[in-house]
Amino acid sequence: MILRRRVAALATIAVAASALVIAGPPHRATADNYPGQDQIDAARAAAASAAASVDTLDAAIVSLETARADAETAAALAADEYSLANAHREEAQATLHAAQSRAAEAEEALAAARAQLAVVAQAAYRDSGAMSSLGVVVGSETVEQVVVRSEAITRSSDEADLLIQEVKAAELVATTMRDHAARAAEDAEAAVAAAATALAEAEDLQRNADEAVAGAAAARASAIERLARMRGVSVALEEQRQEGLEADRREAEREAWEQAQQEAEQSGGSGGSGGSDGSGGSGGSDGGASTPKPTTTSTPKPTTTSTPKPTTTSSPKPTETPAPPVTGGWKSSAAQGQQAVDKALTLMGTDYLLGGNGPAYDCSGVTYAAWRSAGIMIPRSSQTQYNALTKVPISQMRPGDLVFYGSGRSTSAIYHVGIYIGGGMIAEATKPGDVAQIRAYDASWRVGNLIPYVGRP
Repeated sequence: MILRRRVAALATIAVAASALVIAGPPHRATADNYPGQDQIDAARAAAASAAASVDTLDAAIVSLETARADAETAAALAADEYSLANAHREEAQATLHAAQSRAAEAEEALAAARAQLAVVAQAAYRDSGAMSSLGVVVGSETVEQVVVRSEAITRSSDEADLLIQEVKAAELVATTMRDHAARAAEDAEAAVAAAATALAEAEDLQRNADEAVAGAAAARASAIERLARMRGVSVALEEQRQEGLEADRREAEREAWEQAQQEAEQSGGSGGSGGSDGSGGSGGSDGGASTPKPTTTSTPKPTTTSTPKPTTTSSPKPTETPAPPVTGGWKSSAAQGQQAVDKALTLMGTDYLLGGNGPAYDCSGVTYAAWRSAGIMIPRSSQTQYNALTKVPISQMRPGDLVFYGSGRSTSAIYHVGIYIGGGMIAEATKPGDVAQIRAYDASWRVGNLIPYVGRP
């Protein structure tokens, strides 16, 4: 009976241990290709070419903007993958620590069972040797030896029989825990190596992105100087014209995003029902849940230029259709969302750190810490956060919801996340060299990558 109970307990331990196995991170981006270098080289060549036309140089500048954005996105994707790898590393090390503790406890239990059996054997020896044959059990080192030698015992007291079973069960538990600890050590070592590799790749891609941004800026300046000479205007006026063309492109991106948002509204509603605050499937409300687009973030086209936008510069709408909302309700209340916002606001101004969990943070580190302060644990990378949370159309978001950005608006290429604080603004950590800050969620070039759904824990 005791043996059966021990084996059942062992099975429970094994199941619990298996739940702690850490899956490896997904395939990571690499820095094999210099982000944007081809576009930068082409733009430089166009700026130096005597045959280059205004349209050619305009198109080259657009290509440079794309190269810069692509480089920054590649670096952000790599940073997010490192955050996930780093989380796997921490979980694997915690699993190893727990496994080692379990193994040590099992060894102590085995030693105690053997010691108790030895005491009984010695007492039996003193009482005329009726239990002298138990010596073969006491001297055994493995469960197999216990089984074989115990068969030689033809007579034993009920107490000794129970103790033999205790030793067998303790040996089985100890052996299993030793094996589990060994596997956990291997997993932890692999996770540490994977995190180190991911960090190196993320740092390489960030350096490449920084170089691409600098190279794009230099190539753009050369192209603008050439354009100014060709058009007989000052560099300042040509810069204004380019700013106007860029504003047109941003507006086209915004229109494409607004169309995607309308499709999201039509396809899925609120993405779930039932919040712990009783808000049901309406997405919750704080008096401003239906958030209008901030009027301060739209860059007007300068009135000083009359040059039409080149036909090559319009930004096409991504072909990927946003994923429909998942079914099921969220767990958080509006009050918890506000609590997460309050925590996030305390982190603004902190330094950026890849995989940082404090005192410096990366983008998903801020959102993770914010929601942890509200009593809700969410995954550690922006991609896994998007995958795990209830999707709500962005027009129905409330403070505390997470706003996501994906390359080409792809929900399988999420690279950035911020937390909505109300009033059309998010709190976020962006990239190395910048501190955590607040901005309009649909401002800057990222609007073209803005996912039309927010995530609600």
